[in-house]
Amino acid sequence: MRHPWPWIAACIAVLGLIAIAGCGSSTTAQFITGYSAAQSPLNRTFVGVKKAFTEAKGRTIPEIARSFSTLADRFGQELPALEALKPPTRLATAFTTLTTRLNRVERDLREASLAFERKDVVEAAHSLQNLQSDSVAATDAATAIARNLDHR
Repeated sequence: MRHPWPWIAACIAVLGLIAIAGCGSSTTAQFITGYSAAQSPLNRTFVGVKKAFTEAKGRTIPEIARSFSTLADRFGQELPALEALKPPTRLATAFTTLTTRLNRVERDLREASLAFERKDVVEAAHSLQNLQSDSVAATDAATAIARNLDHR
């Protein structure tokens, strides 16, 4: 399996770009303001995911399981703020993809945690592969949002 750091860093960077992008209408301005507030804790959680991967080598399996469980809980607490936003029509499809994939990231973290608790290496690897795939898809959706805001 490839290292996850590049896609985690890309997620953080793209979420940050969206937060600072300019806007043309009041609806877009409201969306950007709300998004900025919602993306900050998500960025910290993505940093936590990166940290969980980089520190996994020196940790026990139960510690890794707790780490992924904690990250899943954080996503569960942070995502509702993002999902409550009403994007402008031109951003709706990408925004729906973003929130859907971030929900899947939460699920992937939870499934990885449970797999580590059961010491099921195959299921853990499968969950981590899904985590990578869903994170990349979320990054792609966030990139589409940023591009759209750039071409206002």
